[in-house]
Formats: sequence, structure tokens, C-alpha cells
Amino acid sequence: MKLTLRKASALQNSIQDAIKNIDIKTNILINEFQDSATVLSAANADVVKNDARRDALTKALYTIRAQVGNANATAGVADRLSEAAYIDKRIGHLQSLVGAEVQAETAVIAGKLDKLRNRKDDNAHYYGREEGVQTGVLTQAQVDAFKATQRDLKKRKQKLNDEVLELNVRTEVELADDVVATLNAEGLL
Repeated sequence: MKLTLRKASALQNSIQDAIKNIDIKTNILINEFQDSATVLSAANADVVKNDARRDALTKALYTIRAQVGNANATAGVADRLSEAAYIDKRIGHLQSLVGAEVQAETAVIAGKLDKLRNRKDDNAHYYGREEGVQTGVLTQAQVDAFKATQRDLKKRKQKLNDEVLELNVRTEVELADDVVATLNAEGLL
């Protein structure tokens, strides 16, 4: 049986949910009116049966996961996802740069520094006045370039997402017969 990567991903989620819902009761309460041997035997059989189901589903899950991983690598999905992760990180790095304060004009900086150097009141700094000139270090052109880079990266990320979606719909994995049988028995296919 063939599945697209997208359907295989959804199937993996369904398998995980099914595994979580398998009830394994290793303790029971037997009252004085029950035949303890019969109740214990039935409870034991349930535990063994449910654990076998859980094991078969877990094996199917990891078989599918391996196939999806191999198909992702072969089809180029893994490379695109890695590039998209890099882009996300780089966009985050650029965020502080695109919002940075722009460098003041050199004439303004020089004028303020001269004013500080030539002030007559030496005690002025004790009353909350700054003893320097605060300015951004990036030029407007640099901030604009960072904004353009961020914009281009967002476009590239959208293109990568579209490519991944296309590959997930187009690329297929072949499920082994034993996996198909397990999933059919659990009602997951």
C-alpha cells in the first residue's frame, strides 16, 4: 500500500493516539463473590493481548517513521526544512537590527560633544545630565539593507514551504504487508 508523505504523517499521529488509548491494567480488584482464578486469568490475557497490540503498533509507527525519513531525504524535503529553520533563525537575528536606532549625523554628534566639553558647570552631571552622546551605530542604509534581507528571507521561506507541501503530496512511501495488516486490525486504515 502506498501513502503520500502527508498521509503518512497523519497516520503516524493516529497510531500514536491509538497507542496512548490502549489500556494496560496490571492490577485488579477481586471481590468475595468472584472466582479469583477466572478473573485473574482474564485480566492476564487482556494485559498480554493489549501489550502485543501496543508492540505491533509501535513497530508499525517506527517502520513508517523510518520510511518517511528516508523519503524526506531522498526527495529533498529534509534539506528544505533545514534551510527553512535557518531562515527562521536568521529572521529572528535581523529583528533587532531592523528596529535599531539609526546613527545620528556626525555633525550633530560633534556639536553635542563640543557642548559637553565646553560647559562651564562641572557639577551638571550630578543632576541627571548625560556625560556623553547616545546614538545608534547603524546607518539608515544599513538598516534598510537589513529590512530588505529580512523581506527576501520571508519570501524564500514561503517558497520553501510551498515546495515542501508539494513534495509531501507527491512523494510516496510503500507500507509493508505486515504493517498494513496491523493497521487494518486496529481500524487505522
